[in-house]
This record gives sequence, C-alpha cells and structure tokens, in this order.
Amino acid sequence: MLEKNIKKITDGVYPFHMPGHKRQKEWLDGLVNFDITEITGADDLHAPSGIIKDAQIRAAKLFGTVSTIFLSGGSTAGILSGISAVTKRGDGIIIARNCHKSVYNACLINGLKVTYLYPSFKARLGAYCEVSPSDVDLAMKQSGAKTVVITSPTYEGVVSDIKTIAKTVHKNSGILIVDSAHGAHLGLSDYFPKSARALGADIVIESAHKTLPCLTGAAMLHVCSHRVSYAELQSALGIYETSSPPYPILCSLDRAVTKIAAEDLFTPYKKRLEAFYTAAKDLKHLYLFESADFDKGKLVICTERANITGFELKRILLEKYKIETEMAMPNYTLAMTSLADTSDGFNRLISALSEIDSNLSGKDKAALFAPPEAETVYSLNADGEKQFFKTADCKNCISGEFIYAYPPGSPILAPGERISPEVLEYLNYLYSGGAHILSSLGNYPEYVAVLKENS
Repeated sequence: MLEKNIKKITDGVYPFHMPGHKRQKEWLDGLVNFDITEITGADDLHAPSGIIKDAQIRAAKLFGTVSTIFLSGGSTAGILSGISAVTKRGDGIIIARNCHKSVYNACLINGLKVTYLYPSFKARLGAYCEVSPSDVDLAMKQSGAKTVVITSPTYEGVVSDIKTIAKTVHKNSGILIVDSAHGAHLGLSDYFPKSARALGADIVIESAHKTLPCLTGAAMLHVCSHRVSYAELQSALGIYETSSPPYPILCSLDRAVTKIAAEDLFTPYKKRLEAFYTAAKDLKHLYLFESADFDKGKLVICTERANITGFELKRILLEKYKIETEMAMPNYTLAMTSLADTSDGFNRLISALSEIDSNLSGKDKAALFAPPEAETVYSLNADGEKQFFKTADCKNCISGEFIYAYPPGSPILAPGERISPEVLEYLNYLYSGGAHILSSLGNYPEYVAVLKENS
C-alpha cells in the first residue's frame, strides 16, 4: 500500500525538491541489486579496507579532501559524529542560530555549553543569511570555546565567508565545522561558489542526496585538515551510524562520484540554469533572489512584492501545475535543482510562474517577517521537570523542547528559552500560513512542553 500511495502522490508531478536524482532512471537503475550486507569481499563501512575504502579515496580525490567518509544516515550522522569527535563533555561550543536541529542535539548529547551566533537576517527575504567573521572572533574571545559550527550554504543558498571565518577560528586555536548539507555540488563547477572544503574548514558535512543524484540518506563527512583525529571520527560514527549500512546508498554515492569525475555534467546544468534566470527577468511581480555569493542552483522565488505569499505560491504550483517545490515561507517559495533536472522541467516551471505572475498585482508595502530572538533563561541542556500547557496558555513560560519549521529544521525556540508573545505569534503565523511546525515531543500546536521555573 505504501508504494501505491507514493506513486499516487508523485504521478505526473515534477520534483523541484530533493533528492537530487529527480527520479531519473540513469541514477537509480539496478541499485536494488546491490542490497547486500558485509559478505566476503564487500568490505565494512565502519572499518573500510577494501572496495569501500577505494570508493572513499575516489571521492576524496574528486572533492579535494584529506579524506572522505561515506555516510548512509544523512548529514545528521556526520554532524553528531563530527561534534562528538572534537569536543569533550562540558566543553563550550559556538553554533550559528540557524544550525540544523542535529547540531543542537549533538550539544545536548555531549552536555556542551552553547554560545549562539546570529547570522545576518534579510527581512525582505525572511531568512537568516551569512555569518560575520568578526562575530565569530568576538564569540570565541568572550566564551573561550574552541569549536565553531556554522551552516553554509543556507537552505536558501547563501554562502558565508568561510575563508576568513576559518582563519579567525584557527587564530583562536579552534576547529571549524561547516554544515554544508546543501553544498555537495559546490566546488565542482566555477558557476557555483567555492566549497568550504577548499576554504579552510576542518570538517565539512554534505548531504549528497540533496544536490547530487544520490539516494536519500547518502552523505559525506569530509576531513579537510590534520587538526581532526580520524580515529575519533570513526569511533563516533560507530555510535551514530547504523551497524548495517545500506549498500544501495553507498553505491549511489560512488555512482555519482564516478560519473561526475568522468563526464562534464555541470556545463549543461549551468546552461539550463542560466536560461531559467534569463527568462525569469520578465516576471513583473515575482522575482528570483540573488546575492553576491550565492548558489544559483537554489531557485528562491520571492513573493514579497506580490499579492501572494510563498505558501500560496507553493500550493498553486502543485495543485494547478503539478510542480512540487521544496519548501515555502511567507516571502518565498524554494525550488531545488540539481544536474539531473531536465530542460522540460525548467520550462514547465518558468511557464507556470509566468502564467501565475500575469494574474498577480503588486502591493504597496512589503510584509517583513523576522523571527524574534528568544530570551535564554536556562542553558540548553539544563535539567528540569516538564509540564504540558495548551499553546494559548504558555505565553512567557520556559520552553522544555525544540520547536521549529521543517524544513528547514532550525529551531525557532530551544529548551530553556522564554516563550514570549512575539515568539508565539510568529510560530502561529507560520503554522496558519502552511509551514510544517514540529516540536521534539510532537504535540504542537495543541500543547507545548514547558519547564518549571527554578526547577
């Protein structure tokens, strides 16, 4: 039944969302035939010495790293392992506030003392963007923390100045981990920004399945410097990765690596993207977001100048044109692309946007949305008795759980933070607009877990 239901959902719908294989047969054919276990000669991902080791060496050569470790549990496994490998229980850590929930979970598991970095916020877009190197420097000096974790590129494709940030972190005798889940394709073509792999980061984690033609769950942990202990990483991966890694995922990773190394797949991809951006310039009310250092593979379709929200645009694209986009927020809809996207797919999207745009009107004043900064009352990993309050009754209480929009999966509210009326209003606005709001205990929007004060 599950197969039939998925077929019904996807039938005739073009996928401008992950995974990056876009259901194209050339990337998927035959992978089920390699669903084996660690039989004789098949090597072992947790102690590679044969064919998996060779595949990882091929990947390290393509991506220009000291070593590359295949992951079958997505970037989450790499983030949990990377942070655990370079910290000790109770250490300080500096993380960007727009980090994925897995970064926060790593901090909880390891009892780390968290200092937040707040990236710049583009109100007209309604999203966190780049992290400032000077903010990193100040946070390291004030907190004494030696591990820094940032997200680059962001879900929307905005890239931070990793080169300067890495120099800053190393000047302060620290380790830089970059969650580059959305950047596996960076550095493989001059059309895209340079990858954190080549700009001085120590550990870079990438979800190959997001922007490369790989099965969901395929990811990589790149060791990019000798400041990192490979042995500690392998030890941590033994905890966070399944002991039975699925070989079809590993094969899909190696298939992508091998084909990209052997064929020029990015030149035609670049031409398709350029044609789309050129055609989109004719839109009158909708427009594509761009910035100085930006991944143009992310089509961020902005709605803030039009009488429509990003949520509404996403719904119309699916219901009327059978185009499924990756995500929506109040001021944009995000269409994710990869080298597996077809010209027909791009043409279908621009045709739909042009028709939608022709029926829109402008608005006098752009609606600006910014998540309010929550007041930290207790540390992220503080223990305390939890109670469940109805959402309407939890104003000014202390959150006992993570609450976040998924995607992108970055907490709007973390444990120990005040549930101010402004935060609650923002969450309810996103939820009513169509955002998928999740909580760690799964009770939102009916109930919220709160901590007893002074508990």
